[in-house]
Amino acid sequence: MKNCLLVGRTNVGKTIFCINFAEYLGLTRMEVLFQLPDGTTRQRKYDMVKARHELSGGGIHKTRNLQSISLELPRGKGVREFKLTDSTGLADGIPTDLEMREAMAQTLEQLRQADCVLHMVDAPEIHRAGGLGKLGELDQQVAEIGQRKSGYLCLVNKTDLPEGQRGFRLLEKELKGVNLLPISALYRHGFREVKEHVWRLV
Repeated sequence: MKNCLLVGRTNVGKTIFCINFAEYLGLTRMEVLFQLPDGTTRQRKYDMVKARHELSGGGIHKTRNLQSISLELPRGKGVREFKLTDSTGLADGIPTDLEMREAMAQTLEQLRQADCVLHMVDAPEIHRAGGLGKLGELDQQVAEIGQRKSGYLCLVNKTDLPEGQRGFRLLEKELKGVNLLPISALYRHGFREVKEHVWRLV
C-alpha cells in the first residue's frame, strides 16, 4: 500500500486536514495507527468528533509521532487504497526536548521513504514574513527533498483568508515550477484536487 506523508511546520493544519480529508472520502469512524519513534505501535478507533477533539488542537507539537489512516479512493468501478500519514510538526533549530528531537527525526526519515509527499505551508504566515525564504530555511529544504519525488505537492493552507490569498501569490512568484495547490484544511477547499493528485500516484 502506497504511503502518502503529510509534513510541515507545527500548527499549519496537518492533523485537521487528515481528519477532514478522511471524512471527505466517506469515513465516519477512523482507525489510527500510531508509530512511536522507539518503534512501538498502537491502534485506536475514533469517531470524527472525538478525533478532532483529541488529535488536533492549537498546542505546539500536539502530534508527537506518526499517525496513519488507511483510506480508499473510489473512482468509477475501481477503488484504490493508500495510507495517509500525519507527522510531527517541524521547527527551525534543534529542540531541547529529547522526545521532540526523536519525533522530528522520525518525520525526516519518513520523508525520505514516502511514496507521496504532501507538504503543507501556512499561507498567512508566508504573507506576514514576506515570502517563504524569509520565513526560514525549513520549508525550502522540505520542498527540495520532496521535489525529488514524483508525488510531491505543496498544500498552501488557509487561502480562505485574505492574507492567505496574498501569501499564495507570493509563493507562486517565489517557487516557479513547484506543484502548488491552494487549500483550506478547515473548510475543505481544494480537497477534490488533492484526491485527484493522490489517485494518480496510488
